[in-house]
Amino acid sequence: MNIDGWRVLKQSWGSLSRREQGLLLGLAGVLSVALAYTAIWQPTWQRREVAERQYQQQAELNARIQRAEPTRDMTVATRPLSVRVNESATAAGLDMAEMEVDGDSVRLAVSGEASALLHWLDQQEREGSVLRSLTLEVEHGVLGARVVLRQ
Repeated sequence: MNIDGWRVLKQSWGSLSRREQGLLLGLAGVLSVALAYTAIWQPTWQRREVAERQYQQQAELNARIQRAEPTRDMTVATRPLSVRVNESATAAGLDMAEMEVDGDSVRLAVSGEASALLHWLDQQEREGSVLRSLTLEVEHGVLGARVVLRQ
């Protein structure tokens, strides 16, 4: 806007009554509040709502993951680890080559069909054993494992 435009605007403003000037200033104030609401306040609240939804989704996912953890069978855990390991390996159709008991740990070499061996290892963890080390090897088409389990 050039100087002449400002001069015309100032003259027009001066020719308005005090009441009209007050109404125009009030309208400008209302428009300013509406603009501030739509430009600042509303987007902020929308981002907050999105963040709350994401937090709730993460909390639900966390709860589902916690519920999905393997449950430990405490009745099985009362028997000695070496007995449990030997009986369950035999029941799974695995061949036990060697076993050494060292306090609360058991070192063993076991072999058999891959799916049966992996299922057996999973079962050991579900029953409360802690897998300390694991080495897998395939010999003559049979999966072998050297395992250290702890109660």
